[in-house]
Amino acid sequence: MQNIKTMPGTSTIPADPPKNTLGLRFTAEHFPASASFAIFMETAAFGESSIKDNPDWGDQVTEKLTGHKEPHAEFARKVKEAANKSFNTPLGRTLGLRAYNMFGDLLTGNSKTLSGIQSDRRYLIVVSAPRHGGSYLTKELYRAVGVESKEVPNYLAHDGYPDAAPFWFRATDGQSVPATRNTIQQTAEWLIMSDWYFRNLKPTDGLKTIVKKGTKMIYMADFFRETFGTLTEWVIAVRHPVASCISTYEKSGGLPEDGLFPAKPRSVIERWVMDAWSRDAIPPSQVAKKPYFTAYLHYWLRYHQIMMVGGMLRGNQRATILGYHPDTMESFIAQQIERFAVAENPKPETFFASQKAHERHPDWMHEARPVIESISALWESFGVKLPDEIYDAF
Repeated sequence: MQNIKTMPGTSTIPADPPKNTLGLRFTAEHFPASASFAIFMETAAFGESSIKDNPDWGDQVTEKLTGHKEPHAEFARKVKEAANKSFNTPLGRTLGLRAYNMFGDLLTGNSKTLSGIQSDRRYLIVVSAPRHGGSYLTKELYRAVGVESKEVPNYLAHDGYPDAAPFWFRATDGQSVPATRNTIQQTAEWLIMSDWYFRNLKPTDGLKTIVKKGTKMIYMADFFRETFGTLTEWVIAVRHPVASCISTYEKSGGLPEDGLFPAKPRSVIERWVMDAWSRDAIPPSQVAKKPYFTAYLHYWLRYHQIMMVGGMLRGNQRATILGYHPDTMESFIAQQIERFAVAENPKPETFFASQKAHERHPDWMHEARPVIESISALWESFGVKLPDEIYDAF
């Protein structure tokens, strides 16, 4: 391969290129390590990271939904320093090179690598809109396969990584880059990360079972389904939009006094609500004039439309759909604990839920009904039934 350096806005051609050969050269400057992978490498190499991470991602009761508070430039500097520091150690360099090689294999469709990913492990991936019980399921599924969830770091388990989005171009490090760049690179990082972290995990039925939460995977569903392979099992949780909206505003600082959606999102989920409207060409200034639930309901609608037509559920014979209800959630976990037969405690953790929706927001319940019915009709057109528990509005 020719050593070709390219800079934005320029084209460099070797003086005497080999015949019939095109050389491309990229460095880590073109594809910097993500924050999650930098934290991982630094922790693996030094036992801890200089970048703060959420240690209790599975807390379903007291968890607060917050946005990123640190200035982007300062955070990016810390990530780069952590990655460079780690890469200068033998273990950090090995992990970093493996991630970049995996990235290259995913970009080029290396069939041998894909076969290796899919043949000796079973991925159990939880996909749901936020505040739909995904953290509970992920946490308990870890326990079911013999992993203490509190020991699994946020950067490995959390649902925003690998990144995927409803937009093609995203702002990254001051540049607009294709969403596929982030998604494929971060998937490569996560594959190496999970392979190393679960290196001592005992197989069941000859397969290691690796659990992951993947809220944003619906935006590139075909990529994730085909990359993780046919052995992957997908667990889909669905909750009534009023109940999930209540949970969202409670964790984001409460329902705004004016009842309108905040002009400045207070949490990641509220930012995703804004994104859903932006994708439909409605600017944030207009969203901020809408009632809080009206704004949220649009996100709920689009999420469940995309879940089906985007490929996550369409034709997926390995998907289990769960309605948001204590009996349903705990029963599913009990089945998984029995299936893998490695958890010390066979009893599922209590699934906390409360029926606040009917009493607190009867007007919202009325507004939500036709939207739920439209999703039900859409899913049924693909031969998939919306779970009955959704109407309980837990």
